[in-house]
Amino acid sequence: MMLQHNEIVMFLLGTCVLIFTLANRSELRRLPAWKTFIASFYTLFMSWIMTILEGFFWGNLLNYLEHMGYAASSILLAVWCWQVFGSKKETG
Repeated sequence: MMLQHNEIVMFLLGTCVLIFTLANRSELRRLPAWKTFIASFYTLFMSWIMTILEGFFWGNLLNYLEHMGYAASSILLAVWCWQVFGSKKETG
């Protein structure tokens, strides 16, 4: 079993953010493209769960899924940034 302190801290902080997102769902829906933004966080949170679980079982599989989750979360966040900041046509 190989757990690192920073992995546990990230999971605990992420759990606090998860609780915040669930408690403030109606407010978060006011964000533009909120579904993409929330999907990015939930994917990231799943990756944090997998990094904890890989210390107990299925190490190689969960490590692969963890890093795929990080990549997917990053792509979703980039898509959200493009949807919010990059898709507007310039007026001039």
